[in-house]
Amino acid sequence: MAVDQSDQVHDLGRWRPMVALARVSVLIVVCLIPIQAAIYLLSPPPQTVLEYFSLFQRNPLLGLLDLDLLLTLDYLVMVPLYLAMFLVVRPHAPTVATLALIAGLVSVTLFVVSRDATFSMWALSSQYQTATEAERPALVASGQLLLTLYNGGTFGVSYLLGATSTLLFSWPIWRHRLLGPAVGLVGLITGATMVVPPNVGPVGLVVSLLSLVPTIVWLVLLERGFTRTLHALPVR
Repeated sequence: MAVDQSDQVHDLGRWRPMVALARVSVLIVVCLIPIQAAIYLLSPPPQTVLEYFSLFQRNPLLGLLDLDLLLTLDYLVMVPLYLAMFLVVRPHAPTVATLALIAGLVSVTLFVVSRDATFSMWALSSQYQTATEAERPALVASGQLLLTLYNGGTFGVSYLLGATSTLLFSWPIWRHRLLGPAVGLVGLITGATMVVPPNVGPVGLVVSLLSLVPTIVWLVLLERGFTRTLHALPVR
């Protein structure tokens, strides 16, 4: 069934603040991605619990950044983007839009859960510094558990759900030429490069780093698409 464009614009116009917020979200993520990449390359994350403890004692901020503080912010900022894409895609493919939104929101939730180490490792580091020799092995064991969860299945599922959401949203965006002619195609490419989680080994890490290139292009195209959409929506 064809979608009446005037009805669609009228319906989306009620959500103009959400579209505007999604545009801001995209800009924030685009700015944070190169910062995250630079931090990873200039200060590779430690490999052991004791190395993390030492890093937090020397530089707590760098410890938080090495444990994905900015990436956690990225994921949270993506929530308005998922909601805005749902609003854009829903009139054309309601089932796909709903599945994509659920996958995206669950991805964010699981990622935040998996990043418990970000602040907890800092707390353990402070305790370790003042602990007795008898207490320290238990603190190290707690830190090892945090790192296991940090790189474990919850994170992998979160990453794959993010890829799924990107692919599901991008298919109808490409098919119906929504938000611009190239947004859907680049989104499909971006989603395809995200199907290998970075925690599966060196290959996953390389693929995840390479996926940043189409991701940035896709986000820039989305920002332009949302800007054009805002100009077309009635001001309420």
